[in-house]
Parts: sequence; C-alpha cells; structure tokens
Amino acid sequence: MRPGDTLTVDARSGEASYGDTVHSSAFVAPGRLRMMDPLLTTTVTIACDARPGTVPVLRRGAGDVGPDEHPLRWARVRVRPAGEAARRACRDRVKELPTPDLEERWAPSDTWPQSEWDVRTFRAGSRVTITDNDDEGADGEISLTSRAFADRPVLRGARAVLTATATLKCGAAPGLYVVYRHDAGQRGPDRRWARLRVAPASPAKACSTDRAAARATGASPTSVLAWTAGGVLLAATAGMALVRRARVRRFRAEGPE
Repeated sequence: MRPGDTLTVDARSGEASYGDTVHSSAFVAPGRLRMMDPLLTTTVTIACDARPGTVPVLRRGAGDVGPDEHPLRWARVRVRPAGEAARRACRDRVKELPTPDLEERWAPSDTWPQSEWDVRTFRAGSRVTITDNDDEGADGEISLTSRAFADRPVLRGARAVLTATATLKCGAAPGLYVVYRHDAGQRGPDRRWARLRVAPASPAKACSTDRAAARATGASPTSVLAWTAGGVLLAATAGMALVRRARVRRFRAEGPE
C-alpha cells in the first residue's frame, strides 16, 4: 500500500465482532467494523507520513475502554516508500476523500433495527415491526417518532426484548427517514435511534393510512363500517318509533270519525 491509498478491511463471523475497531500507526484514523452482511467491514486510509515497512494492525473490542484492556495484534500492512512529491500529492488527495457511507446491511432474517444505521426499505402505508434488544425493563417508557410514521409507537415488553408496530404514512415521499427516541422523564431533544428508507406504496393495493392505523389498534375497517351501519339503523328505528308515538297521540286526540 502507498500513502493515501484506501484499504478495505473485511472480517467473517468469528474473526471479529460488530463495533470492534482496527488501529495502526499507518492509518490516518482507526476504522470501526460495521455490518455488510455477510461480512463485517471498514475502510481505512494509509497516512501520508506513514513510514515504509510492515506495520502491525491492532483490533480493539467494542467494549474495551479501560486502561487494562489490551488490543489484539490482528493483522499487518506493508507500506511502500514514497518521495516528498508523492506525500504532498497524498495530502491533497486525502482532503478530497468522500465522507464514508455509514449505512449498514444486516441479514433480512434479523429484527429491525440492529443498529442506528441498519437501514431497511419499507413501502409507504405498510406496518413495520420495531424491536429493541438493549432496554430490558423499560416497558412503556420509550416512544418513537418519525416524519414517516402515521402514529407514535411505544416500545413494550415484559422481558429483555421490547417491540412496537409503526404504520408508515401513505403520503411519505420515497427517501431516507430518521427515527427519534424519547424516554420517559427525558430532558432535552430526542436522540436519533434508527433510520429507514421508504419506497412507493404498492401499485396493486389502495393505500389508506387510516385503515392501517385502525388495524394497528385492533379495529378492522369492516367492524368500523358495521358499527356505522348499525348506528344509522338504530337512529332510523328510533325515528320510526317517535313517528309512531306521534301518530298514536294524534289519533287519540282527534278521536274516531
């Protein structure tokens, strides 16, 4: 590798864990392993002032924060010699490097979201199951909001896993949306918790957010329609009874001819 080159680091399951970071004196900055199913991956850049030779790459666990946690010697990278002109060109090239893409790709069988950048695609008007594996005991204490949501779901669960169901607006424009988290008793702004991508509603089905929200609360459009029809029938029956009573009173007042 030459100074200024970008290096993609991949790891299979068992070789590293999600959130681990890779460090080296040859890198501009450490790289954090993120999920791109089926691999964990990160991209690092060889520093412009990196010394030529073989340099060790260290891996530090996601939870290793104390001074007693020693990073693991994990790999090696070989840096080729570069002249002063090449190093100056390297500095200009590094300044123009694009911002890394933070979106992750998890297995479709995994619950959503697995991380803040676990971006999945859902159709407008659909119902989305949300799962939280990190807030045991917070039943009913966490609510979620998003410009894509037609409602404000609340995470619930008596065990380690909390779940909720959100209904996406039929009119939500295609694109990336942020999901914000609000904790009970929280002070300050809600924090970003997840992201999702909205695709257009299915052309084969009529999209109705009201109907989807009714299903989410346990009421079906049929039951609502039946209740409405019953109400009309009840009102009509009551009206007929009033007319009949009025006719009887009128007949008694006038008497038989």
